[in-house]
Amino acid sequence: MDPAALVEAIVEEVACPICMTFLREPVSIDCGHSFCHSCLSGLWEVPGESQNWGYTCPLCRAPVQPRNLRPNWQLANVVEKVHLLGLHPGMGLKGDVCELHGEQLKMFCKEDGLIICETCSQSSEHEAHSVVPMEDVTWEYKWKLHEALEHLRKEQDEAWKLEVDERKRTANWKIQVEIRKQSITWEFEKYRRLLKKKQPPGRQLEVEAAAALASLEQEEGETMQKLEQNHNELIQQRQALWKMIAELEERSQRPIHWMLQGIEEVLNRSKSWSLQRPETISLELKTDCRVLGLREILKTYAADVRLDPDTAYSRLVVSEDRKCVHYGDTKQNLPDNPERFYRYNIVLGSQCISSGRHYWEVEVGDRSEWGLGVCKENVDRKEVVYLSPHYGFWVIRLRKGKEYRAGTDEYPLLSLPVPPRRVGVFLDYEAHDISFYNVTDNGSHIFTFPHYPFPGRLLPYFSPCYSIGENNTAPLAICPLDGED
Repeated sequence: MDPAALVEAIVEEVACPICMTFLREPVSIDCGHSFCHSCLSGLWEVPGESQNWGYTCPLCRAPVQPRNLRPNWQLANVVEKVHLLGLHPGMGLKGDVCELHGEQLKMFCKEDGLIICETCSQSSEHEAHSVVPMEDVTWEYKWKLHEALEHLRKEQDEAWKLEVDERKRTANWKIQVEIRKQSITWEFEKYRRLLKKKQPPGRQLEVEAAAALASLEQEEGETMQKLEQNHNELIQQRQALWKMIAELEERSQRPIHWMLQGIEEVLNRSKSWSLQRPETISLELKTDCRVLGLREILKTYAADVRLDPDTAYSRLVVSEDRKCVHYGDTKQNLPDNPERFYRYNIVLGSQCISSGRHYWEVEVGDRSEWGLGVCKENVDRKEVVYLSPHYGFWVIRLRKGKEYRAGTDEYPLLSLPVPPRRVGVFLDYEAHDISFYNVTDNGSHIFTFPHYPFPGRLLPYFSPCYSIGENNTAPLAICPLDGED
């Protein structure tokens, strides 16, 4: 074999198939192929982050177990010896000599980005070009490589952030799907339980429940397919960026001859790189949880809820009929009795609930912030409180005009396609059921807290939050349920 060809073959054997440069900390995988450890880390998912995407060899696509990575010390020693010979991937024994004229390559053509000899520089191909000694442009191109690397690393950081955001959105969406599945099951079961006292439930109820779950399953599959496609596209871009960064980093470490050879093409590729953001996928669930006829049954348990002024925060103004509350312009001079909330814009209902079923509806209008639900009779009314069942609060709330949430931040944001102007609250004490409904959206289900045993007596909870300029000024109003409203 020709010695030059033999050297090229040896150099090729110790080059990483991913970054096309000499192997760095080479590792072997199950199928026998070897790669730079850092290149594989860049290509593969981080173990523990997402085990569902699978791992394959970048060359042969054979399934691979990341935990089986083995350092290849023998190959690392070969790479070190090839380094000592002054060889680089893509060069033979005559790598620094012009193949046409046999002269030293010591001139650089800026237009073509090529290392050439003096004879080449005087040819018709280059005579009109800007040709200078290599030493004159070394630092200029080292700086250009540095700038290109900075650009690509920023793009890589952005790609990683997008990937993390997509994972978070997907995880939250999966939680929403599970909540919706539970809601459909619970709400139809609730309707069956409540209907038994009125009339036999009938077969139609089971058919409607099965149809709703089937629709949700189809929507889940279609959306998940789009999310996986987005995720795969981001992975591919991150892998391409990793490969390009590795190429530029390796080039910046080369001797001057091999750093400059073809550098303009490399720089142009890096400059033209632009991260492609994935398609925005709506994660609003189209399959709602709506049991026709449920609201009419719930209304038979209508409760005459009235507000207790003695519990109201000093900025809250309760109407004379004790059916409305709004945030006042000034702090009122009210007695600091034990029942009154001292820190928060909260007022409670006057009727304690320790048994039975109770339903009431509250007009929230176009307010940008509010909170509704129930709480324990003995919650702390003077110090910091946390709106979660653990602390005795079963509450849903709206913040910033768009963030619907059940309880505290431990619960995910709720997906409500139609903003509620009126909210229904149903409390079944014996069944440990506290549920909320969007009356504006024909009684669609908003949220049901997981079945907590209620610890003692409960009180209806209301919070109009703050008034923000001219916004959020309308009162929360308990609505009548005796007839059409």
